[in-house]
Amino acid sequence: MPVYSFVAVQTQADHPTINEHGEVAMHSNTLSTVCAVKLAFILSIVVSSLNAAGALNTIEFLGMTGKLPASWVEEKPSSGMRLAQYRIPGSENNSNANLILFYFGQGQGGSAKANIARWQSQFSKPEGGSVEPMIETMSVNGIPVTVVELRGDYARGVGMGPVGTAAPDQILLASIIESARGNIYIQLHGPAATVALHREAYMQFIRTIKP
Repeated sequence: MPVYSFVAVQTQADHPTINEHGEVAMHSNTLSTVCAVKLAFILSIVVSSLNAAGALNTIEFLGMTGKLPASWVEEKPSSGMRLAQYRIPGSENNSNANLILFYFGQGQGGSAKANIARWQSQFSKPEGGSVEPMIETMSVNGIPVTVVELRGDYARGVGMGPVGTAAPDQILLASIIESARGNIYIQLHGPAATVALHREAYMQFIRTIKP
């Protein structure tokens, strides 16, 4: 972040005076100067932070593009079914989240309804019982998109039902992008605190996708 220096120029009229009660009275010129300097400094910090946080990279996948945060770390896809994958740093050890772009081929991967049911089957409440998904449908640059969010204990796997020991308090944000070449499944998952922190950046990424 850049360092900013501000100098308040004080005129003779800005000097404090003593009133009839023996109290120090500060002229309005001085107060205005001090307030202006403080406001400018605060605004400079806010603008600098927004610029740093807003740095974006454009990525290409399956004939489409999208913009995601430059702070998300690109990794080599671990399977041929992944178009891309990213590690999203958390604030603590072992708190990273993951962004994965899945593509299984034209007409493959299942419907939105089938995938939502499968994802839901892998989540449970800490006290037991199923977790209800939040579902939103939208059109992004003419592309039908379904966004699903689930939160709870997550036993992530390939098929229906939980696999292994569930990780506590996780969030899955999953978008089904109905492209001309078949469905693309974009998942952000990991510790709830980390995913919640990056939820808006994820949604901004989804909204920037275009052919």
